[in-house]
Amino acid sequence: MSNTKKRILVVDDEPDILKLLDISLTRMGFSVYKAESVGAAKYQLSKYSFHLCLTDFKLPDGLGSELVAYAQKNYPQMPIAVITAFGTINHAVDTLKRGAYDFITKPISLETLRNLVIAGLQLNEPKKADQQQHLLDADVPYFNGLNEAILKYAESGVPTIIYGQLGSWKEEIAVLIHKNSQHRDAPITFIDCNNEESQLIPDIGGTWVYANMEALSTDKQGQLLKQLKALDFSPQIIVTTNWSPEEFKNSLGIKKTLLRHLAVGEIETKPLITLNKQLPAICESRLEELAEKWQKVPCKLHPMAMVKLREYGFPGNLKELDLILSKAAINCENQLIREDDIELENTGFEPHLDGTRNLEKYIEDIEIREINNALAKTNNNKTKAAELLGISFRALRYKIKKLGIEN
Repeated sequence: MSNTKKRILVVDDEPDILKLLDISLTRMGFSVYKAESVGAAKYQLSKYSFHLCLTDFKLPDGLGSELVAYAQKNYPQMPIAVITAFGTINHAVDTLKRGAYDFITKPISLETLRNLVIAGLQLNEPKKADQQQHLLDADVPYFNGLNEAILKYAESGVPTIIYGQLGSWKEEIAVLIHKNSQHRDAPITFIDCNNEESQLIPDIGGTWVYANMEALSTDKQGQLLKQLKALDFSPQIIVTTNWSPEEFKNSLGIKKTLLRHLAVGEIETKPLITLNKQLPAICESRLEELAEKWQKVPCKLHPMAMVKLREYGFPGNLKELDLILSKAAINCENQLIREDDIELENTGFEPHLDGTRNLEKYIEDIEIREINNALAKTNNNKTKAAELLGISFRALRYKIKKLGIEN
């Protein structure tokens, strides 16, 4: 078993014991973090992701069994054991019931400590292939590629950007990276960059998902980069954006220094309309997952129902497909989804390009976004903004008036 970068939290209020455990575990090749109370341990757990916790039973502000119960509730995948000089049978039974994997009385030998740690870490070994969590268990090359990327970036822990249209399961991909990573026993926190009140640096460790990063002002992007570099721990950083890689990387509103920091891993999702040939396999897999969730027999799709789905554009992508299939599975008879069970109206998703949102409007939206980015980057200096955009000052002034862009 490799001890590389394995983090162990040791909780004890006796400085000599704490020092002894620190020295012993460090010599074994582990990274040791220390706490002298239940409160201090909870703070450490909120900031870092641990592979193992060893705690004393009697602490200044509570019992080790209380910390065991807290860890079991909030960090269920982190093994925790109790080492104590005040052990009784009742204490041991109570502690083990609360979720500890072992209860050892002091004094503890170096060999016993080693065996205790190895036993705990074996409970926290990386999942086998058949235990890994995937995005979709369908034999579709696109999803097979996504699952490989999820596992790769989860294992490496590198900052990752997920590009894709609304409804293309970017959030689901972020959650699966978290669940397959070493941070899986810590919380996952979503930060909406569209909300100016969002706290950019959470108070708790684990996985941080920055949604709609393109909406973050350049000033705040600079602040975020500075704060991320100053961290003394390494959360899993994931960014999601509704833009394509080309839009995101070439936008004047995205700081290149931040981009270089974040774009270590990259995943690009596809709109569902490009997966038309794989739609039957996707629908079959989703219906099987719904049946398992509802504990029912999986529904089948009538051929005419599939024809209706394949002729649809899915502006809401996979999220819209889920909504349509869920409603159809609930309302159909005899577990057979017929054409009339497929409701494509009023799903809440607007077409990307149609009679109401045509190519001209789409291009105008891009112009508005880039002009605003250039004005923000130049502190509303239109001459410099025009230079950044590669157009004349007169052309910029004309577009600002035409597009109704306010200062």
